[in-house]
Amino acid sequence: MKIIDRAAELVFPQHLYCGCCGNIIDETRQYGLCDHCLSHFGWNTDGLDVIDGMAAGACLDYGIYERTLIFGLKYKGRKYLARDIGAIMADKVQALGLDKSCDVIVPVPLYRAKERKRGFNQAALIGKHLARLTGMECVSDMLCRTRETAPMRSLGPAERRWNIEGSIAFNEKYAGRVSGRRVLLIDDFYTTGSTALECRRALVSGGVAEVTFLAFAARRSRDTGDAANAMGR
Repeated sequence: MKIIDRAAELVFPQHLYCGCCGNIIDETRQYGLCDHCLSHFGWNTDGLDVIDGMAAGACLDYGIYERTLIFGLKYKGRKYLARDIGAIMADKVQALGLDKSCDVIVPVPLYRAKERKRGFNQAALIGKHLARLTGMECVSDMLCRTRETAPMRSLGPAERRWNIEGSIAFNEKYAGRVSGRRVLLIDDFYTTGSTALECRRALVSGGVAEVTFLAFAARRSRDTGDAANAMGR
């Protein structure tokens, strides 16, 4: 364990405070969450569905409790929350057998300037803990962002596809080293699948044989044409 990780464990030890609401808990509480928050999470028990030829799934339906955990990690710098999110994703990975059917974990990348400003890529942090818990390999730099994109939250499905198109590339230092391998692509959040599909395009261009996508949380959609409905919601 790195010194900085040891320091985080001392300041924010597991099973002392609920990662969602901050209430005091003990070591018997699963995922570092209190009973109240745990019971209000939208647990997704579905298997994988197919989005434009790619198998995809999510651990949770996105709601206020899931958002609190994600925002605490991404925008409040609570990097220790990545271990709890990683634990939730590890259980889903193992339940679906993805630790056997996939060879390597690859997180969705952040644009360099955004990562420098935030100080980390949340998907890469989650991937590190997911790898530790499943025994899989995590390669955090297999993909890279080639340009900054507009914020996705204000865009519709077609605008999202246009916005992300061509903005993610395969890292050529892995050329010839991933041929025929099966990748588990991960991210914290999923809406329409535009980013995940662009990541798949880049990975396949580098020789990856198969890509499966798993998000920590995915938003429900009332639009039956939205790709999120292909994930069993």
